[in-house]
Formats: sequence, structure tokens, C-alpha cells
Amino acid sequence: MNVLVVGAGSVGQVFARHYQRGGAAVTFFVREKYKTEVERGFDLYPLNERRARRGEAVRFYGFEVVTRPDEVAARRFDQVMFTVASPALRGPWLPELVAAAGDATIVALQPGLDDRGRYLEAGAAEERLVQGLISLISYHAPLPGETRFATPGMAYWFPPLAPSPFSGPAGRRDAVIAALRKGGLPAKKHRDVPRTAGFPTAVMMPYLVALELGGWTVKGAARADKLALGGRGAREAIEVVRALLGRPPFGTGLLARPAILRAGVFLARPLIPLPLEVYLQEHFTKVGDQTRELLDGYIAKGKAAGLPTAALEQLAAELATARTS
Repeated sequence: MNVLVVGAGSVGQVFARHYQRGGAAVTFFVREKYKTEVERGFDLYPLNERRARRGEAVRFYGFEVVTRPDEVAARRFDQVMFTVASPALRGPWLPELVAAAGDATIVALQPGLDDRGRYLEAGAAEERLVQGLISLISYHAPLPGETRFATPGMAYWFPPLAPSPFSGPAGRRDAVIAALRKGGLPAKKHRDVPRTAGFPTAVMMPYLVALELGGWTVKGAARADKLALGGRGAREAIEVVRALLGRPPFGTGLLARPAILRAGVFLARPLIPLPLEVYLQEHFTKVGDQTRELLDGYIAKGKAAGLPTAALEQLAAELATARTS
């Protein structure tokens, strides 16, 4: 199997490594300025493996790197996985790359409500499009304060009982899942990833903004009354997604309660093998444009549907002020 992985960041490296472990020939598609760096290979720390928990890196290499759609068109790929953030899908490069990929399965991992439409507009026919949800945690190690890693690298962890779900045309979906499972990446079938992903993403984005406004700690956000604001924003975002996708999964409303969030973070700390709040700050600061784009999307769609968006608008305004101050 020949797989093209678009993007070589925290998500792309992990999926590419497990494709390769399953026997696939992997090629990365990156911008020209990153080609030399990617060609050197990567040090990875898979935290589900004992050696990585001891601070021993796994060397990931043996792949190819391309930077232009014509290089993609000159080869044959079975699957093309897009691991870049939602805002990166803008621009003419996406339809050019989709066209260059021929009949390859397009695997989309972006969480936004508009992302599926972007792929379809770029020429990815529905019968070629498989959508997935990222359930792993991956970050550039070491985080501030971490001392267990001898050299910088990409650390990642698969939460137990939380395989990445994929939906789409059965044959193509199953081929993606089989290739990833063969390489040791937990993956499962799902009926409708975009619908299911829409609701937890709607909860998470307002809370991420609240955490950022509170100095990236739950206690700080609560003291500054941002956690309550995030909860109100989450409830507004849920209603926006409900208007578009229908009834949310059972229990979604509970996630929008700040007390549930605080309890969840408290219980998760001893179970997750990394400093959670530090990770959230480091990772979501890097993809801050995606958070803001999703927040703006909820506001625009909410206003168009005549739904309340006051809390979401306040979060967006305070975030803009914080990022420019």
C-alpha cells in the first residue's frame, strides 16, 4: 500500500509511523521550506510503549518527501491522509492535490463543520472521502517542566478504550482502518464521524478559549469567571450544531457544565502520562487559528439561524483583545 500523508506535524508523524509499521510505503507532502527537515527523520516517544516512558526515543525514517502536486500525480497512492489544521485547507493547493491524487481514498481528519464541504468543493467525490476523528494526544516534547526525554521529539499517547473512529464508503473506510490497525494504531468503524465530532468539538472550543483567557489553568479560568463563560458558550455552540446536524448524542449537555469539566480534569490528571494543562497550552496555542475559525463559525451560523450567541461573541472579543495585548 502506498500512502501520502499531508503534513508532518504532531498528528502526521504519528499516523505515518503506524502506516509504515503496518507495511505501507509512506510519503509526506509538505511545503518546500520543510522538506530538508522532514527528510532527516523524526524521534518519537510512543508513551503507550515502555521504552518511551523511560525516555528512549524511537527513530522514524525510511519514507519519501514531496512538495508539489505534480510529484504526487507522477506516483500512485492508495490513500491520502490530510493531517493539517482546518485553516490550512484554504487556497488553490487543495484542489490541485486532490486532482493529483487520482482515485486515491481521501482521508480527512479536520473537525470543523465546513471541512467536509471544502473537500467536496476541491473535487473529492463522496465515494472517495473517508472522515476520521483524532483521539490521540500528540505533542512536541519536552513540554516546559518535563525532564524525562533525553532529546527533543514527538511524544504521543493513545487513551485506552478510545480508538480513532472513521466513517465513509465501507470499502475505503475499512481499508483505512485495516492499514492503521495493522500498524498498531487503534481505529474503529463509525456510522457518521462528522455528526458525532461536531458536538464534542462545539463543547471543546469555547472551553479552550476560556482556559486561554484564564492563563491555561482550570483554576485560573474559574477564578476569572471565564470557565462559566466557556460553559455558556459551549451550550450556545451545541444549539448551533443541533440546528445543523440534529439531536446531539446522549449526555452532550452535561459536558457543557463547568463542574463536570473541573471534575474530569481532576480525575484525568493521574491517568494521563503528561502534564495536561501544559499540553493544552502548548498544543492549542500552535493551532490557535483553528480554534478562532471554529468559534467564528459557530457565531456566524448561530446568527444566521436566529440563535443566541452572546457568550460566544464575548469569548471571541476577549480572545482577540488578549492576543493583541
